[in-house]
Amino acid sequence: MFRVAIAYGVAAWLLLQVTDIVAPILQLPESIPRIVLFLLVIGFIPAVILAWAFELTPEGVKLESEVDRSKSITNRTARTLDRTIIVVLVIAISFLLVDKFVLQDVEKVEKGSEPFSLETASNNGAEKGSEPFSPETDSNNGEQVVEKRALTPFPEAMPQRSVAVLPFVTMSSGPDDEYFSDGLTEEIINSLAQLPELLVTARTSAFHFKGQNIPIAEISSQLGVDHIVEGSVRRAGEQLRITAQLVRASDGFHLWSETYDRRTQDTLAVQEDIAQKIASALNVVLDFKQRARMQRAGVRNVEAFTAFQKGHELFELGHGEGNLFVNLRAGNQYFEQAIALAPEFHAAYINHSDLYVHMLLTHANGEIDGNITDEDIRMAPAALRRDYEQAIRSAKSSESRLATEFDMALTLGEWRGLAFRTQQSLLAPGCTPPFWIQLASAAFGQAELLLDSFSRFAACDPIGLRPFVHMAFAQLWLGQTLQTVDLAESRIQERSHLALVSAYVMALADLGRTDEAEQAISNMMREEDVQLWTRAMLAAQTGDEDQAAILQEEYLGKYGPDDYHALQIEAVRGRREEANRLAGQIDRRPFGFMALMQAIYYCACGAPFDLEAVPVYASMLEESGLSWPPPKPIKFPLKDW
Repeated sequence: MFRVAIAYGVAAWLLLQVTDIVAPILQLPESIPRIVLFLLVIGFIPAVILAWAFELTPEGVKLESEVDRSKSITNRTARTLDRTIIVVLVIAISFLLVDKFVLQDVEKVEKGSEPFSLETASNNGAEKGSEPFSPETDSNNGEQVVEKRALTPFPEAMPQRSVAVLPFVTMSSGPDDEYFSDGLTEEIINSLAQLPELLVTARTSAFHFKGQNIPIAEISSQLGVDHIVEGSVRRAGEQLRITAQLVRASDGFHLWSETYDRRTQDTLAVQEDIAQKIASALNVVLDFKQRARMQRAGVRNVEAFTAFQKGHELFELGHGEGNLFVNLRAGNQYFEQAIALAPEFHAAYINHSDLYVHMLLTHANGEIDGNITDEDIRMAPAALRRDYEQAIRSAKSSESRLATEFDMALTLGEWRGLAFRTQQSLLAPGCTPPFWIQLASAAFGQAELLLDSFSRFAACDPIGLRPFVHMAFAQLWLGQTLQTVDLAESRIQERSHLALVSAYVMALADLGRTDEAEQAISNMMREEDVQLWTRAMLAAQTGDEDQAAILQEEYLGKYGPDDYHALQIEAVRGRREEANRLAGQIDRRPFGFMALMQAIYYCACGAPFDLEAVPVYASMLEESGLSWPPPKPIKFPLKDW
């Protein structure tokens, strides 16, 4: 019995190791190793029981109690089991030796065959710093070094192995050639991002330089990376020429370059080869697991990532230039094409879900939009759940799966244990924070963690505005209004963003710089509705109740109904009863809890309503573990609760 237990344990361990290596290569679901472990654990008990109760005899397997002791062959069976254990142990030890020494030696040989390495060709690995902004610290305000460090989005010394993949230049003029080139670029970014040894610039920042003729050194400085990948794509029918080169930004030296003349169906092999060659040139040792992760990161379907790029273009257009629902609906048609071609397309599910979130939020806010029907609102929650569930199943990394699980729990109202989920997500490594993480953190005692999380995110996406918007709001919630102003000014000089300007205006007013706040509204907010609402909030922040009431009435008269914005203005005007009435209306609508969470976050005024007025939200908050009430980081003199 003991020999069977030992043999079972050794064989099970060996099987788990083989499964761990083979499953990623065969692109099996990530749950397979866990399932195998579960089955092996369950099988251990019956194996031991059978070994104890039964005995192998020349006539076959019999109950141990029925075996004549004089004819027992247990000694012979024991020797057979001993030999089996020895053989399995030899195989296991051999496996360990091959994995630890032979395979790593092969990688070292491959790495050594490269003509240059980062460590031997970078002037003794000198590192250069790159910080897009550095908030000044008032020498008289007693701030501690720890707080100052939390405000710095990048480490003082830039990671030695950091790289940005610029959009490959399209050298042909076919109708889909540019989408094809962008898709190839994104595939390479996704593959390299699977390697923890590399800091890889996010798509948002890398694609900022598309079509611009800017020196490599300047791009490197703006992105905070040591290396740049650039290339070109030319298609002629089924013929394909791809060139790629890895450039060291400090001196413009090419560490690696190659030209591929292939057929279009070979694109995926080319993309994988480019990513692996870049990693090798940067001295990243690729074992079987890392290669498998890189391969799994890709879409592995040329038509799918071309369709996704078309959808993504409409997705960005809708969020940037109005006609939100028209563009999102059109974009979703392309995302559906991409999903049909590549059912494991994680990013396509995430982008596809955005339409349903906006539908539900618009309805919950009490806004009237002719692009949304009652049928849309009825089917949106189920459609949103389907997208999230598929995105979770197709996630390429534990970080992206965790982020999607958080967004699904928050947006669908599954709030049990939400406080723990929030902290877990904020502490997770990588560059994929949940999209809605700010709503469940800043106002509920985790503003510092939110600031730290988005500071890390900013290292991956230094030009994208999302990290800096939520860093600014995190600073507001921490009462660091001077730092909010410094951060906003460093970003707004390049591109304006409504939420960032809103944080900027509140911070200026909190510092008593009301004239500058008014000037920012006039110069940085183009739409009249946004100006009116922001001016109403500014009037309340300065204690001018009459002006706030006039501006609120003008805003709602032109652009109402809008319970979401009206709730915030009523709250900061100190009109508690009316704020509670509006919050109650929102609470009764589907998805109302998300609208209330947004009102709390962007108002930065403490609790804009009482829990007694929002029974649905209150019950969800109770099971979430989130604290209540929120602090009041911004002073609104008319609001006395």
